[in-house]
Amino acid sequence: MRRVVPLIAALALLAGCSQPTDGSANPGGSTPTTTADGPTSGKPTSALKEPAKRPKTINIEDVDPCTLLTEAQRAEFGLDQPPVKDDVPGKPGCSMSRGDRTHSVAIYANSTEGIETYTEPSRPGSTTLQVGGFPAVMIEAKNALGFACAIHLDVSDGQLVTVQSHSLDVDPQALCQVVQPAAGAVVTNLMSK
Repeated sequence: MRRVVPLIAALALLAGCSQPTDGSANPGGSTPTTTADGPTSGKPTSALKEPAKRPKTINIEDVDPCTLLTEAQRAEFGLDQPPVKDDVPGKPGCSMSRGDRTHSVAIYANSTEGIETYTEPSRPGSTTLQVGGFPAVMIEAKNALGFACAIHLDVSDGQLVTVQSHSLDVDPQALCQVVQPAAGAVVTNLMSK
C-alpha cells in the first residue's frame, strides 16, 4: 500500500503537466512543455503503445519542401533570400535564409523514418509537444557548426517533416522561437494539400 500512494501521486502530477494546445507549435501559448501523453509513434511495437493521434495522416512522399512556406510566410519570418533545394539522401529538403545571415530555416520531408527516430530513446535537449494537433519533438543542439533548433513533426506512420533553424551566433532557445511559428505555418500548409 505504501508504494501505491506515491505512484498515484506521481501519475496525478504527470497528468497535470499535460495540456491541450491551441494549434500552434507553442503549447498552451507559453513555453514548450514535455507532455506525459505517452508514445508519439504511430507504429505500435508492443501492446502498451497506442497509435499516434493526428488530425490527418499526410503522405509526404511527393511533397516539395520548398512549397511548405509561402512567400508571405517567409517574409514574416525574415527569410528574405530565395528558397534553395537542400536534399540529403532520402530526405528532400529546402533551405531559406536571411540576407543578414543571422539564421536560416531548413525543411526536410523524410518519408523513410518515423518520429520514433527522435523519441526512442529520447535525445538530450528534447521536448515533446504538439503542432497543430500533430505529435512532435523539438530538439535544441549546439555543435561544431553552431546552434540549431529542430521540430520533427509526426505526419504519418514512418514519415516526418523536420523544420530546423540554424545559426552560428544565435543560441538554441532563440532559434526555437523562430522555428516554432515556422513549424506551425508548415503544418497549416500541409493540411491544405
